[in-house]
Amino acid sequence: MAKESTGKKFPLLIYRRWGKMLRLPSLLIVVACGVAWRFAPDIPLLADRDWVAIVIGLVSALIFVYSLTARRMAFVQCRPNYFKIRTPTTTLRISYRRILQARPVLFRSQLSSSDLKRTRRRLLEPFLGRTIVVLELKKFPGSERRLRRSLPWYMFASDVTGFVLVIEDWMALSQQIVSFSDRFTTRHLERERAEKRLW
Repeated sequence: MAKESTGKKFPLLIYRRWGKMLRLPSLLIVVACGVAWRFAPDIPLLADRDWVAIVIGLVSALIFVYSLTARRMAFVQCRPNYFKIRTPTTTLRISYRRILQARPVLFRSQLSSSDLKRTRRRLLEPFLGRTIVVLELKKFPGSERRLRRSLPWYMFASDVTGFVLVIEDWMALSQQIVSFSDRFTTRHLERERAEKRLW
């Protein structure tokens, strides 16, 4: 690492795929709504309902913007005092004291048969055979119910308390977590010894 204060950002790959899947359909809907709104006065069925095209077009435009930003805003990163999980809607800061281990597993092993139904499978398919990182925790950083409302189902480990991190280089991320966690523990032990000497 060029700089010891922060680790490398590892993009969360499923968010990238999700954004890519949303991009073209949402753009086409925006264009279609623009055309419908333009010609609404000439179409009896739409004459008094041109506001519907505006609302749908605006929602689709927001989805399109989301699809562009999701890939940049979804990543994990080691920081000096915590491990950071960032998604377009949520930022989690997990103290290294909570982390038990970061272990590699096959992504498929973390999914149930209901996770692989047709619509979900299309999103997850490219990653099923991939080795990913399970970040095993002593406990979640906050209410599990609240976390499950703000994070997608596939980010929760099936066999332990923790998160599933689908990233490109599982080995580099695992090494960084161990390295930053060790430095965090060493700093705090030294601080505790220094405080004891003062007393």
